[in-house]
Amino acid sequence: MRVKMIFMLLLVYVVTAAPLFLPGELRVVVQPATDDAAEVYYEPVSPVMLRSYEGIEPFNRAQLLAEQRAEAYPDDLAPPYIAHGGSYRLVAPYVTTRGRALAAPVLSGAYWSEGKQVRYDIVPEVRRVANSQAALRRVLDDGDGLLDGAGTLGAGIDAETNRVIVETNTFDQDLRHRLAEGYGGLVVVKWDPFRQRMVLL
Repeated sequence: MRVKMIFMLLLVYVVTAAPLFLPGELRVVVQPATDDAAEVYYEPVSPVMLRSYEGIEPFNRAQLLAEQRAEAYPDDLAPPYIAHGGSYRLVAPYVTTRGRALAAPVLSGAYWSEGKQVRYDIVPEVRRVANSQAALRRVLDDGDGLLDGAGTLGAGIDAETNRVIVETNTFDQDLRHRLAEGYGGLVVVKWDPFRQRMVLL
């Protein structure tokens, strides 16, 4: 298994001239976006898998509230997410000037844990992004061609990259071109050569 992993990582280098390791992220841009081709990236390990869950529950609760905001104002806000690098932070992305004001207020609430009520007040980290919740949702809901291709495994919104992700286990240049032509910079490809399509038994 280790030899296979090393081989696949070497293959990443062979396929592309200069992979880009993004600082602070466990993500390798295998092929960057161009005018006529979508970005392809590889994530060796999800950052979530490397963290303890200790202390995350208030952020989980606050994220639910932030998601409700994004659903209420989909043209001004983008999907929120919990940043896993360093201390936990709730990132509340916005698209418009009004969205910045909507994303900034403290998210407060309470929940029960081990027989005690726990209150939380989470100050979101607001961040400007390009794609609104509405734009991403439209691509996902109306994207008939997203999953065209033998190796495509699924699609969904990735809040952290602020784009729709198409997952594949093949290196398909035709897919890159079709996604760029149909959706521009709204869609990227997550390449996972080890992932297989789920089969219901």
